[in-house]
Amino acid sequence: MGRMSVLGRLGAILVAALVVAAVAFLVIRAGGAEIGLGPDATASASPDASEPASPSAEPTGDASASPSAPSEADTQAILSEIEDQVIAIRGLEAADIGPAEIITREQLGEELRQLFEEQYPPEEQRRDNLALRALGLLEADQDVAELQLDLLGDSVLGFYDDVKKRMVVVSDAGLDVEARVTYAHEYTHALQDAAFGLDSLQADAPGEDDRGLARVALMEGDATVAMLAWMFRHLTPQEIQEYALGAEVPDTSGIPSWMVAQLSFPYNDGVNWALALGGGDPANPDFADIDAAYGDPPESTEQIVDLEKWEVRESPRTVEVPDLAAALGAGWEEVDETPIGQATIAIMLEYFGVRADDARDAADGWGGDRVVIATGPDDAFALAWRLAWDSPADATEFVDAYQIVVDGLDFPASVTELPNGEVLVAHGSDEQLLDQAVDAAN
Repeated sequence: MGRMSVLGRLGAILVAALVVAAVAFLVIRAGGAEIGLGPDATASASPDASEPASPSAEPTGDASASPSAPSEADTQAILSEIEDQVIAIRGLEAADIGPAEIITREQLGEELRQLFEEQYPPEEQRRDNLALRALGLLEADQDVAELQLDLLGDSVLGFYDDVKKRMVVVSDAGLDVEARVTYAHEYTHALQDAAFGLDSLQADAPGEDDRGLARVALMEGDATVAMLAWMFRHLTPQEIQEYALGAEVPDTSGIPSWMVAQLSFPYNDGVNWALALGGGDPANPDFADIDAAYGDPPESTEQIVDLEKWEVRESPRTVEVPDLAAALGAGWEEVDETPIGQATIAIMLEYFGVRADDARDAADGWGGDRVVIATGPDDAFALAWRLAWDSPADATEFVDAYQIVVDGLDFPASVTELPNGEVLVAHGSDEQLLDQAVDAAN
């Protein structure tokens, strides 16, 4: 959701700004491509396909230590060659962008902080913090903006700014293999923007956070498939091994696991979805169906997680929630109202202690949802969240899983199956507010 999605917040600032280095080896394994990469790497460098891959850390090495570091002109020539190669793979017209920039990780941190100061005002941060605490996803001493800055500062390898048409690669080692792979990924975003207009996807539309995350998965899945095809065609097996196994995973200690998992979702699930649309061969993808998806983009993360739901275009059901702030009276304000969606439900359940497989099973069968969160005097809060399911059995499975959440929260909460087949989740900062949230939502 908007209050939860790191990508949603970043998407309002830099369109499609991340690339997960470890996804290369993950997708090579998951896609069944047979290449000589040698033995499996460590868990951090080659995450299991069943687990979310953490975005790659800063590259190692020091460009100043290399006597053969290319000049600026040579660097731009290499990047221009990569552009031509990606255009040939992706089958789209060249994008009109300025010269690419290579910045250090320290410079990236400074840029991100400045962008947050300009486009993430304190009042919005306050509302986000209140909403996340009402969901049980932030501790009282945690701040969502600082957590995002820490995570993104260690994870972003490059970005494309669709307003300034600016291409940036983050590297402390110059134009190494990781930087070139990153550029192939990010230049694909420039091609997407020129061909389809990324703004038209409305990935950061308020109140449509699940849909937005699904559309980021379209963009990132597409760009990662193009990146993989570029790797297979233009890197040696030794360079692929260096890239896939050599990148360090950033230190995410102190970052809530749900935030890392949601950041990874568009890459891990998005690339599997895009690979399926592209024929399943990462070395020789067919982009026709991916191109078509920009004209009829996914409406929910369910359509990303479950390809059958995408193929039949199963749309999420509209779920109504009450005007909770009005029901609670003077001094109350709504701080969020949006669908949470299948992917984030699974991420949340696992964060709260549900086994990963059980969390995914409990989120499966999702039919639609909407949550409303209101806060009042002294940071009091109330939450009403209604969820529709494909069958009574799906509803019951979610209720059983969410009861684990209810039992573990440090404030009052409840989960109830309703007569119409929906499920009602309610949170309150005290028992009276919980009862009021339940009454308002029934």
